Amino acid sequence: MTSRDVTIYFHPSCETSHEVITGLRRAGALGRVRLVRLGSLEAVRLGVLSVPWVTVGGEPAATDPVSAEEVIDIVNGSRVDPGDPVEAFMNSVLHSSLASAVAILHGSLAPVAVRELASAAARSPLSGVRPEQVIGEVVRRDGELFAEWRDKLRRALSISFVRELYWASGGALGPQRVRELSRPEVVGLWLLGKGSLGRSALPYNPKGSASNDIEWIAEFVSRTASGLLEKVREEQEGIYSDKEYMEVVSSASGLRGP
Repeated sequence: MTSRDVTIYFHPSCETSHEVITGLRRAGALGRVRLVRLGSLEAVRLGVLSVPWVTVGGEPAATDPVSAEEVIDIVNGSRVDPGDPVEAFMNSVLHSSLASAVAILHGSLAPVAVRELASAAARSPLSGVRPEQVIGEVVRRDGELFAEWRDKLRRALSISFVRELYWASGGALGPQRVRELSRPEVVGLWLLGKGSLGRSALPYNPKGSASNDIEWIAEFVSRTASGLLEKVREEQEGIYSDKEYMEVVSSASGLRGP
């Protein structure tokens, strides 16, 4: 395997992207991967469903949660053990705001049980686990898994909601404003936009979709606004104040359309 075989698609704002790229730099391994910064719908065509998104020879080989050490193993061509492939898949859904939103919007994991995400979650190119095997098991256990992970997905989406409010406000956001905005109709509007990709992943009848989950997220965000906002602020300020990291990501190639 050559360094050109391993590509990391990332976004500068992603905490795990920051951790992986910083870890690779400290290990002197950054030159062994190709870094591609997201910022185009071309990512959809390439099947990049979360960040960081690691491919080997174009095949999805890892995504969040992932560490710099694991990426170095991937670069070295070492065999990777994903553990329980279904649990690995669910953790990848949990760490993808897109996949979490689609799953909650539909009340099902079936719409996110796609080959690309299964391959990345199970580290298929280096584990030997077939994506189709993971997809089959997730679909078979859909109801059970969705019920088991539902609250985790809701909590993850609550953080994503506050993070995007923080971005939309230019960082000028206080806890009281978060509480004012965490109304069900606002959360529902955000979830529809987040989890539909236009109309590509929109439920058959979007009116009233995920109403119970929207109420849950709205109440949770309102109740924990101060803590969530502080977590997001610390995360984003820590990333964008890291000068060495920002130099690396600024020099990385950007993803553009063909």
